[in-house]
Amino acid sequence: GSVVPPKFQRLKELQSSVTAAIQNSASNLPNDSQCAEHVNKSLCRTALLSIVVVGSGVVPATLSVLDILDVTNGIVSSATLAVLGGILLPLGNRRVASSFKKDWMCNANQLETALEDLFKDALHQIRSELSESVAPYSRYVKTEGDWLKDLGNKLENGISSAHSLRSKINKACQ
Repeated sequence: GSVVPPKFQRLKELQSSVTAAIQNSASNLPNDSQCAEHVNKSLCRTALLSIVVVGSGVVPATLSVLDILDVTNGIVSSATLAVLGGILLPLGNRRVASSFKKDWMCNANQLETALEDLFKDALHQIRSELSESVAPYSRYVKTEGDWLKDLGNKLENGISSAHSLRSKINKACQ
């Protein structure tokens, strides 16, 4: 017989499925205007907080200069607000960055899961097609192997019978 290589017709389906999974995952990503809006809100919040902290630091300093507030209290108030602002501003920016990272990782995990499922299905299909194409040859090899094993057993029985017969002849001739 002739060997016909298997035709994996599902590879085009796999390609279109992978494309669809990537497009679906990419459609869940925020678009440029959503990202820009989110970053703009964060920057406005940061700028507003910065103005409030700087303004709050200026008020006690001004009151201290005008002798309305004790200098020590003014310095403590200004320093406290500066430290508070120095802590709050980076925390807000980190929160925005971590929310972007979380969104991207969620979409990446969804894409990875979808692609993994698609490739597992494709590998299963390829294995079954290979098994189907090799099955007739496997059956032939098994049948021939069984036939050779049976022939070997018959040959061993014949040799054993021949040795037994030779022994009997040798005993009879002595």
